[in-house]
Amino acid sequence: MMYELRKPGFVVYRTLPQPQILLLQSRRTQEWAPPGGEAKQGERNVEIAFQEAEKLTGFTRADIEFVRGFRKEIYYIPVDYIWKMSTTGSIERVSILDFPPVRAVYFLGRLRNPEKEIVLSWKHSDFKWLGFEEAIETAIFDDYKDLYTKAKDFLKLS
Repeated sequence: MMYELRKPGFVVYRTLPQPQILLLQSRRTQEWAPPGGEAKQGERNVEIAFQEAEKLTGFTRADIEFVRGFRKEIYYIPVDYIWKMSTTGSIERVSILDFPPVRAVYFLGRLRNPEKEIVLSWKHSDFKWLGFEEAIETAIFDDYKDLYTKAKDFLKLS
């Protein structure tokens, strides 16, 4: 059996007055994604999702209301990249290292205090709150578009 990483996380949303979801920008890849991280064997996905949310945003378990009934899995094979100068002078992204497949498991969490301040970890360079539609439109990967759409539909947002 092939080894795979489990990466539980939360689609954290707030209502101000319109619902918005939190996206974090990876310092390493510059990609935007919901908070989440790696689980070790024997660890429970929901527990790790809460722990990672706290490590990456400063939001504690008391800050996030777990929304029962929502669970979305994304399966992908990550690739690490370096940037190199092409012969024409443009910068290209080049694959240098393949990793084991990842099964990301996302849950839905409502931020109890929509004004709660974020404390970013060193792993992220920025954050933004986006409405569901804007998050769907600007997501680079189809899996994230689907995740945000499923969360929006689950919350019955128009």
